Amino acid sequence: MKNTIAPLRQEPEPEVDRDKQVTLETWHSLDGKQTALDDGRGKLVIAPVGPGVTSADLGTAPVTPEEMISRIGASIDATPASAFDEAHVTRQERIFLTISSLLSGQPLAADARAALFRALPLIQGVAVKQGAVDAAGRHGVAFVYTGAYERSEIIVSAQDYRFLGTYGETVADRTFDLPGGATHTVKAGIPVAWTAQLAAKVVGKPGARP
Repeated sequence: MKNTIAPLRQEPEPEVDRDKQVTLETWHSLDGKQTALDDGRGKLVIAPVGPGVTSADLGTAPVTPEEMISRIGASIDATPASAFDEAHVTRQERIFLTISSLLSGQPLAADARAALFRALPLIQGVAVKQGAVDAAGRHGVAFVYTGAYERSEIIVSAQDYRFLGTYGETVADRTFDLPGGATHTVKAGIPVAWTAQLAAKVVGKPGARP
């Protein structure tokens, strides 16, 4: 799978630089349980995916929009909260973000992919935005979920509804506590994610190219 992303402008700030693009190649097992990435030195790093729902979990009949939401919701409910989970993120937002992650980083059967797209309008709070643009400059339509602090977009082609990429932007100022009693405020209107999926092909093993 080949993706273009906007890199972070300056760590540890969450803002991405929309004037720059980095192209990454990743490999994903067909069951959705492993992923591989070049470490930048020519070595493949293979890691498990999870916890959470995978493409294998979504392929069992019935493959319907309602069932996709049910299975993803059940996975979210069954996953213990971690130190990184934030209380302001609603269950609906988690379902939306999980679908975004599945579409952008999992090999999905055609019926499961179609069911996920059809599930998006069923999520309370999801809106449709015209004129969305992915990190490769392609124009499309976006499914949008606006949470307490961030707006997330899943961008699809207006012609054939294939997945194009994602976009995320802060929608409210947010102040974080830092060690030593200091604080840091992330302002509203900052882009925090911008991606484009350029290609997805089936190959025989991690590291192989079509």
